Amino acid sequence: MDPAAGPPAMRYRVLGPVEAWSSAGERLALGPPMQVRLLAVLMSQPGTAWSIDQFVDELWQGRPPKSAAGNVKTYVWALRRALRSPGFPEPAILAEATGYRLVLDAQTLDSAAFDDLTQRGYHALRQDRCSDALRAFEAALALWRGEPFAGLPGRGVLLSVRARLEEQRSSLLEEVADLHLRAGRHNELIEPLRAQIDGDPLRERPWGQLMVALARAGRRADALATYRRLHRQLSDEVGVEPGPDLQQLHTRILRADRELSTFGARPPDKPPPRLVPRQLPAPSTLFTGRTRELARLTTLLLDDTGPAGTVVVTGTGGVGKTWLALRWAHDNLHHFPDGQLHVDLGGFGTPTQEASPSAVVVRSLLPALGVKPLEIPAEPAAQFALYRSLTADRRLLVLLDNARDAEQVRPLLPGSARCGVIVTSRHTLPGLVAAEGAHPLALDLPSTAEARQLLVRRLGAQRAAAQPAAVDELISRTARLPLALSIVAARAAARPTFPLQAIADDLAESRGGLAALATDDAATDLRTVLSWSYRLLSADAARLFRQLSLHPVADISAAAAASLAGAPPHLIRPALDELTRTNLLAEHSPNRFRCHDLLRAYGEELTDVHDTAADRSAVRKRVLDHYLRAARAAARLVDAGHQPTDPPPDASLPAFADHRSALAWFTIEQRVLLAAVDEAVAHSFNAHAVQLAQTLTPLLSRLSRWHDLAAIQATAVTVAQGRGDPRAEALAHRDLALAHLQLRRYGAARRHLRSAMARYDQLGDRPGQASTHLHLAWVYDTEGNPAEALPHARAALALSSSSDDRRGEAVALNSLGWSYARLDEPARAIVYCEEALALQEEVEDRLVTAHTWDSLGFAYHRLGVHPTAAACYRRALLLYSDAEDQCGRAETLVRLGDAHQAEGDHDTSADLWREAWTILDRIGHPEAVELSERLAAHR
Repeated sequence: MDPAAGPPAMRYRVLGPVEAWSSAGERLALGPPMQVRLLAVLMSQPGTAWSIDQFVDELWQGRPPKSAAGNVKTYVWALRRALRSPGFPEPAILAEATGYRLVLDAQTLDSAAFDDLTQRGYHALRQDRCSDALRAFEAALALWRGEPFAGLPGRGVLLSVRARLEEQRSSLLEEVADLHLRAGRHNELIEPLRAQIDGDPLRERPWGQLMVALARAGRRADALATYRRLHRQLSDEVGVEPGPDLQQLHTRILRADRELSTFGARPPDKPPPRLVPRQLPAPSTLFTGRTRELARLTTLLLDDTGPAGTVVVTGTGGVGKTWLALRWAHDNLHHFPDGQLHVDLGGFGTPTQEASPSAVVVRSLLPALGVKPLEIPAEPAAQFALYRSLTADRRLLVLLDNARDAEQVRPLLPGSARCGVIVTSRHTLPGLVAAEGAHPLALDLPSTAEARQLLVRRLGAQRAAAQPAAVDELISRTARLPLALSIVAARAAARPTFPLQAIADDLAESRGGLAALATDDAATDLRTVLSWSYRLLSADAARLFRQLSLHPVADISAAAAASLAGAPPHLIRPALDELTRTNLLAEHSPNRFRCHDLLRAYGEELTDVHDTAADRSAVRKRVLDHYLRAARAAARLVDAGHQPTDPPPDASLPAFADHRSALAWFTIEQRVLLAAVDEAVAHSFNAHAVQLAQTLTPLLSRLSRWHDLAAIQATAVTVAQGRGDPRAEALAHRDLALAHLQLRRYGAARRHLRSAMARYDQLGDRPGQASTHLHLAWVYDTEGNPAEALPHARAALALSSSSDDRRGEAVALNSLGWSYARLDEPARAIVYCEEALALQEEVEDRLVTAHTWDSLGFAYHRLGVHPTAAACYRRALLLYSDAEDQCGRAETLVRLGDAHQAEGDHDTSADLWREAWTILDRIGHPEAVELSERLAAHR
């Protein structure tokens, strides 16, 4: 053991009976079986917080006693006492807001050490270092003492973790056998392989390895007898023959081939991480039938060893591709113990709507696989490589819904053939089938019986049975298309007193076609159904339906719909209700609506026919005005120093009580706001694009959405340059630099700040110059060079003073104070910080004041006056909490902990650091790692 590593830590074992050993090498008494089971649940996912309800479900599996919750707390209390050790004074089980979690070093848990050794072995194998790989693999296998969690009931989370670990062990045994065969140790392998086969007789790879070992040892007859035994066993127990690789090996042994190589070697992959994503939406309650297609998916996606392959489900719009995929996925969750990923690729929205680029999609998938925002690589190629690495050797289901073409899908295919992939698309994607070996599954119309079942489920058996001829005609007129059937059924269900024949007659009289989605078969023509629904609308609802198709995304609030229509909210609500009742719009949450992409496409066709280009342009402008004005109001509440250009008046705005409600609104609307920037550029509303980007900066910053901030500010730079607007260009460069700074791209941040400074110098804009100097000071300080930051802070103060910018002066004074404190001149720092506080009484900016109290606390800490430092830090914490600035709060908590540590109050300092670490880890801040190491050293 490395002497610098400190005293030995506690050890936890799950690869066999569950055990815990003290740092002194003593096995700890863990208590009764139910208590041990609770510890096993914690060890199955270390670091994960479990709620009381989750513990109850895992321990009693749906039949808990009335005292279950109290029992859980008792078990936790008893385990905390049991896990105390002279080398580990802190309790290993920590209380969280959401429950309890087990805190331990990963290498003290044998299953984590097993994963680490396995990964090292595969890494060595990829580099052809076979001896190193073998040592790592055998060290990993030596950790096993029996079945994982031996003696505990195999259910719930323990069942899935046990299955994953045993699968990894079986695969590793096969890799070890393969390495021994490569080294010519076939005689030594024969008996271990026989024992391995006896334990798991349906895995084919060990059978092939045994046949190779016997044949190489000169026991050709025994090798052939082994194949016959396997053939009988598979035929009797499973009803199948050995796979083609084994059949080929059998033939080569019959021919006395002396060049037999190892059998069934697979490329080494990284073991799956512990994070298990569960992203599947709920299946449709209207789904019926499709028995043949569900069975076909099972055949294509599952084989004897588990999930494998890619299936492309194709068919016309509205035929039920997503319904089928979700139904099958939910029915087969147990085959995918490592989780499910889902993404709507947006391949077929409105004709002008671009599909989601794969580079954008992969950035949204990485967090689901455990990657923190600041750990996402900057370049798309690196993001795709990381995605493939994280999905390698995992049993995942990936549902890529609504794909436009093969190029959109190809980069998103996982890095392992063991994953199941379902792609849904209106195109057949021949390139994916030809180049990637995907299996096509064409989804035709449902049968008449299945269509009738859908209607009966929606209308009720009694009403359908009373009018069978009308039901048959509805099925015929809607071409059995599930989307059309659901619209018709909703129309009938909303009018329970209408005869079904009257609805069928209306369908018979309505003709037309949906050109963008036309097929060779007139029975799949959607416009018949959609135009029939549209014709029944009032004039106001029909106009709103057309206008909604021009909204940047499918999701819209009632307030935004009112602005889009140019009417007060109370006048637009009846039209929204009418569209909802006719299923042309869905109110998926209070005052929020969503329109299916087929309906949006139909609405856009209608607006092209019925509305002028000027009308459409006016709708888009009202939408952009709405989001610009609302975002501006939110930004001003979140950041008092944010003063964007006033946008035009708007018909309706959300009401913000304070900065908290403003942040809540932005959290909901951020997707549409980001899309609105692109929409403004696409339709030549360049001023709106630039102003929106400027306005979103404080909102995105508060939520640490640095990748999104970088994207829209890059757009703003380009648009501002094209418009010849140096002021807007300068601000875009400055805000783009902020994003690069937070992403730790210091060189890029400095380049953009120099560009901003050049524009501000050209304009003679002193406040802009001052702000840019402050950002430069921030960059140099974050890089660890406060001496370089100091002249920029001085320049910012001089510029702010000369332009009578009181807030700018306050910020610059604080920056000077912080820099002097960092340079170990605390007395000078205190003078500047106190002067800054005096100015802030005029500007009343809670965040600027919080920063200054934090700087003042840091200066007193450097001066050695720790009680005063702590008092300043607590003033800053109150302001950060009020502003909901989690990053600032965490950084001040760290420094407050330092102050208590300096006073010898180690317990309080540890508590403060732990609270800070929780915040920093949640937002993916890089300082979380350093703080974690500090906490470990403290223990």
